[in-house]
Amino acid sequence: MEPASILLRLTQEEGLPRAALIAASEQRAEMLPLFLAEIERFIAADAAERGRPTPLFFIFHLLGEWRETSAYRPLARLLRCADDGLHPVLGDASTITTHRVMAAVFDGDPRPLYDIVLDPEADEFVRARMCETLAMLAVLGRLDRGEAARFLRDSWTSLEPRHSCYVWTGWTEAIAMLGLAELQPLVKEAFDRRFVHPSWTGYHYFESDLERALQNPAAPWPQDDGEYTLFGNTIDELSSWYCFTEEYIQDRERAHRRNAERVVANTAAYAHYLAAITPVRNPLRAVGRNDSCPCGSGRKYKKCCMNEARGEGARSSLLARAG
Repeated sequence: MEPASILLRLTQEEGLPRAALIAASEQRAEMLPLFLAEIERFIAADAAERGRPTPLFFIFHLLGEWRETSAYRPLARLLRCADDGLHPVLGDASTITTHRVMAAVFDGDPRPLYDIVLDPEADEFVRARMCETLAMLAVLGRLDRGEAARFLRDSWTSLEPRHSCYVWTGWTEAIAMLGLAELQPLVKEAFDRRFVHPSWTGYHYFESDLERALQNPAAPWPQDDGEYTLFGNTIDELSSWYCFTEEYIQDRERAHRRNAERVVANTAAYAHYLAAITPVRNPLRAVGRNDSCPCGSGRKYKKCCMNEARGEGARSSLLARAG
């Protein structure tokens, strides 16, 4: 499959483009510069251009699968795009896989992650996930724990906004994951000041997560769900997403059929309504008294159906008055 064809299928194909994903990995050396160019093109584009179909969703995950450190900084710039531009591209990946992909492509320098976390214009859910990325990297030994702890401590005074925002949830979870008990008073204050909204999580969950990390510093999170593992094979990972399952395809087809049936029913009902409100017209109105009767009898209208028409009119008038 030609590189241009791979990009086209990653952009336009419905469902999970398995063949294109496999072909991209088989031609990684050729596809990598094209993928990086797509990222830079999107970052530089205006709002209208960003609204066009793009292969970036699959590019993002393939780069994570490939552990492509050269993509770390371009992807970090991509994640700083405002939510109204980023969410249509990444969709649920903003909350499900961004931390795992960025941990997979990490090149050793945490500053691009810091920039995302501290950028108030970036998506709040992505910012929260980048806090967790820092904790992941520290636990995995790819980032100095002291470095991560200093950033999280300093973020108490530098993190914006100073009100309810989901980035604070990621901040508290990163502190718990690293077992930073010395920062617990700051976390308590964040909850008390409702920086972390009660509908998102509770302080008792933080205490529980912190205790687990203190007892198991090398494995501070549950190991059975893959939540904090590096992103793996793109096809295997995304196949379980509802939007790429056979169930979703069938549900969508059923929804389309229901919509089509609803349109037909609404059209029929509207046609019936129009028929009901159409004024009744007398088809004999233009027939003269001495004209041949429209019934075809050969007699003049006044000697034939005209009297019957008058009789019907009289009966209608009488019935109306009686009513």
